[in-house]
Amino acid sequence: MKAVLFIVFWFLYFPLLRLLTLVLFWNTKVIERKRFEKRNKFEARAHSFKEKGIVADLCFEFSSEGEYQQVAPLIEDKLKAGKKVELVFFSPSVEKAIMKLAAQYPTQIRYLRYPFIRLFPFIERRSFTHWVTAKTLILVRYDLFPEFLLWSMKKDRQLRMVWVTFKKERSKGKGPSIWKKLFLKNSQGIVYASALDALEGSKLGFSGPESDFRIEQIKRRMEKKESKFQVLFPLYQDFKKHLASYEMGKTIIMGNAWPSDLFLLRDLPKDVLVVIVPHQLSDEILNLFREGLDGLGREVFEMNYQTKTYRESNTVLVNKKGILCELYSDFPHAYVGGGFEGSIHSVLEPLVAGSSSLSCGPFHHRSTEYDLALDCGRISEVNTPEQFTAWLNDHGKKEDHARMKSLMKGYESLREFVTC
Repeated sequence: MKAVLFIVFWFLYFPLLRLLTLVLFWNTKVIERKRFEKRNKFEARAHSFKEKGIVADLCFEFSSEGEYQQVAPLIEDKLKAGKKVELVFFSPSVEKAIMKLAAQYPTQIRYLRYPFIRLFPFIERRSFTHWVTAKTLILVRYDLFPEFLLWSMKKDRQLRMVWVTFKKERSKGKGPSIWKKLFLKNSQGIVYASALDALEGSKLGFSGPESDFRIEQIKRRMEKKESKFQVLFPLYQDFKKHLASYEMGKTIIMGNAWPSDLFLLRDLPKDVLVVIVPHQLSDEILNLFREGLDGLGREVFEMNYQTKTYRESNTVLVNKKGILCELYSDFPHAYVGGGFEGSIHSVLEPLVAGSSSLSCGPFHHRSTEYDLALDCGRISEVNTPEQFTAWLNDHGKKEDHARMKSLMKGYESLREFVTC
């Protein structure tokens, strides 16, 4: 099997990829990807530990920001313990976070933008196989590239997979592909995204615990809430007093919201305080929110970085980055946006922060976090203004907070399971 994969990868997959790159040299996405990967050549911390004769303790591979946050507490703990860590990532969306972390631990971190377009055998910085020094690769969910599988088949190497899910397969009524099974078969440790995923994995002969390491990451963010808000949200105490002036069940936060979510507020009484935190803060998106809220007859108080005085209003538009996760803890009712776009955003943040009752739009089929919230009895799908108002007024739901608390425990043992 290993010999066949080697031939397929280096003599079919690689030449075909190079040919497509040459043919599509004019394509904007190909050009941008080339520029992105080319930065590996010029940045010192993108050079392999091999150049200094160092062997890293662990290598983590993740696609984008969401997958990075999944393993962020594991990486943070290993760095604090003085370990050498290699970080391989695919998407530009997580680049900024990796640069910031590498600046904090300059001698302990090496990073690689995964060479996809610029892949070339036997050249460091253009081939994961010849760049990586660690003997253990921790792979997060998505990037099942042939190179990783071939790498894992050598005797002295270990592959571990976290946040493994069969959600996509379930939505299509299919089983996992042979390719995915090969990765699972060659993994020396698997952590599933949910209990349902763990059950399906065990039926295939691949056992492992369930966990979401972002729970630990969110807990750590909540612990730093007060100090963070002193810098990023100096009007927080005034804001909190305003919240306290409303009756129970009369406040709601719409997190990671899109203008397409606003129609749900059509029948909402004016004595309900709505706090909206948009997913994007571009001028175009913010103008759509302003126009949409004005059309609903809601007077808006917009908070941005220049706001010096808090003004009480029944509708607050938060034009600030980096505070949504912590804000959820102040709201028993939270609506998660994205359900009328491509897919809902993070349900786990309000779930861990303590919001008792969540809701979202219909597009949640890709979210394992939705499954977890549903399992805890804490989320409802809403499709109309009538359903949205009914959800807000439903105080008879039975929420399973014990389920969430059980998942918050045992982080240390699972960390050792994955990283040792």
